[in-house]
Order: sequence, then structure tokens, then C-alpha cells
Amino acid sequence: MMRIELSRIKNVLIIMMGGIGNMIFFTPALKALRKTLPSSSFCFLLGPYGAEKAVEGSDLFDQKIIVEPKKFTGLSGNMRLIRRLRQENLNLSITSTGTNPLKSGFLCALAGIEYRVGENIGGKGIFYNLKVPFDHDRHEVESNIHLVQRLGVDAEDRRLFVQRSEKDKESAQKFFAQHSLKGKVVVGLHPGSGVHQAGFKRWPRERFAQLADKLITDIGTSVIIFGGAEEMELAEEIKDGMRSSPLIMTGQSTLAETAALIEKCTLFISNDSGLLHAACAVDTPSIGIFGPTNPRRTGPYPDLSAVFRKDLACSPCYEGKPVHCGHFECLNLITVDDMIEEVKKRLDKHAQ
Repeated sequence: MMRIELSRIKNVLIIMMGGIGNMIFFTPALKALRKTLPSSSFCFLLGPYGAEKAVEGSDLFDQKIIVEPKKFTGLSGNMRLIRRLRQENLNLSITSTGTNPLKSGFLCALAGIEYRVGENIGGKGIFYNLKVPFDHDRHEVESNIHLVQRLGVDAEDRRLFVQRSEKDKESAQKFFAQHSLKGKVVVGLHPGSGVHQAGFKRWPRERFAQLADKLITDIGTSVIIFGGAEEMELAEEIKDGMRSSPLIMTGQSTLAETAALIEKCTLFISNDSGLLHAACAVDTPSIGIFGPTNPRRTGPYPDLSAVFRKDLACSPCYEGKPVHCGHFECLNLITVDDMIEEVKKRLDKHAQ
């Protein structure tokens, strides 16, 4: 088995083509790497899905290279990227869990990176010289930790992380004061699922509207609807379908500001999304609504009991590409009353 001299590692490349949630899942491994390699420089090769927002401004993050399809496609685009990577004098690459091993491994080999760590998915990790077995039922957090363990690095601190500054926290306090939310039960909702292969993970919007109404009128909570700028229309449609008036923060704040607001919520309810995992990172009790995606792989970490799903023979079915089953029973069978009962359980537990 190939061994690595960590003292020789000066420049590290982290490859991640996923979104915000995937970056949050990588943070325990990243913290362990940073602690073990305090003098090393880290470069992040990322897809165009905003993953860097989870760690920008923190001590975990250095520079980034965003892979935009128009810029780095085809032979000429890939050669530009390889030349760009060679400029960094990289001697270690770590490809985050679930990433295409053939393409990323080949890219790192051509970039002249001496040590290349990645998962041997389907036997396609032939260009990695430090291979790790892939397990589809292992949580992404644990899978990423397995990658750094291959280097002899262990992650003692397995808590998730999302960046938010003291200024972000002060802004959240001011928001709660302005809207008279201090001391009240506040439920955050995220009816979207981000920009990366999004729609098939969403519980129906009309049910989010009905749920928000019941939370406000029947249970007496305040409701804040969260999401990115690309989900503003969705949030407005939900608001228009309600009798009550929720607070809308969709598209109104940065990820760091959003995380600080979620941190002050009593409970957070979301589809499988980056904001669900941000809620876990700030220790806000959560309910994750799951359908096609595998909660053992991408569920709330470390508390998988926060998952709400229907146990169907066809679910989970997601295998890396958008789902087009035509019926989405895994999500459509989840009723508003189901969610209200789950909310009551969570709030009762919180009150104890």
C-alpha cells in the first residue's frame, strides 16, 4: 500500500463538483486536513453551484477555481484547466466523495499531482494512486473522512461547519428584534432544493403553503421562508397560496446571513438541500423531507432521525441524475397532517 509523507505536502487541491450541501459535508474532513497541514496552501476546484459560499471568509478556505462549462469544455478547455492547475505546483489532490473518478483522476494525473486520493467507484479510479472504496450507503460526511484517513489523517471533530461572522449573527438578532420574534417559536421553511439538479427533490409547493398556514394558525408559530435568489418565485407562489402572512427571506440574504438566521429558529423544515445541512451545522433541530434521494447518504448529519420519508420499494431511486419517474409517490404520499404531527413531536421535545 502506497504511503504518503505528509511533511512534503505544500499545495493541496480539493475537487468538488457539487453544491453547498456537499461542501458542508466535506467540512469535518477539511478541518482535519487544515489541522494536520497548517502550513499548506489549499486550492479548490469547484463546479458553478456556489459550494464555496459555505466556507468563504473562514480559515478553511483559500483560493478557488470555478469550473464553468463554457470555459472548460472540450479538449482546449480541459488543457486550459490543466495548465492552470500546473501553475499551482500541487502535490496532493483529494476528490470529494461521489465525484466522477475517471475524469478527475485523469485531470490530476495530467496536472502532474504526485499524490491523488479518490474513490474507486465502479473500478474507474485507475488514475488515483491512493484509492478508497466507495459505499453508496455510507453518509457523505463519513465517506469524505475515509478519504483523508487514507492519508493517515483522522477527523476527531466531526461537527459540520458553515461560515457566519459575528456581523451576520448581529444582523440576525436585529432581524428577530425588528419582527418581534424574540422569545417566540419560529419555524424556518425551505421549500426549494438549490440550483443543482433541484426540482425532483421538492415536496409539493401547495403543501408547503398549507403547512405554513397550519403552523401559524393552529400551532401559533411564526414562519420564515428561506431560499436562494433562484427560488424567489417559488416563495411568492407559496405566500400567495396562504391565508396567513409568513416572513419571506428568500433571495434576501447571503448564505452566511441565512445560516445565522436559521441558527435562531426553533425548528427548520426543508427538502434535501444545502440549507437543511446548514441547519444541522448550526445545531438547529430539523426535519428533512426525503423522497428520491438516499437519507443514509445525504440525510441530516449526524441525526438521521430528523429524516421524514415514506418507506416505498422504489425509494430511494436517485443515482446521480435527475429523476423522471412520473409519479413521485415518495413525496406526494407525505401529507400536511403527517408533517404537523412530526412538528408537534419536535416542538414537544424542544420544550422539555
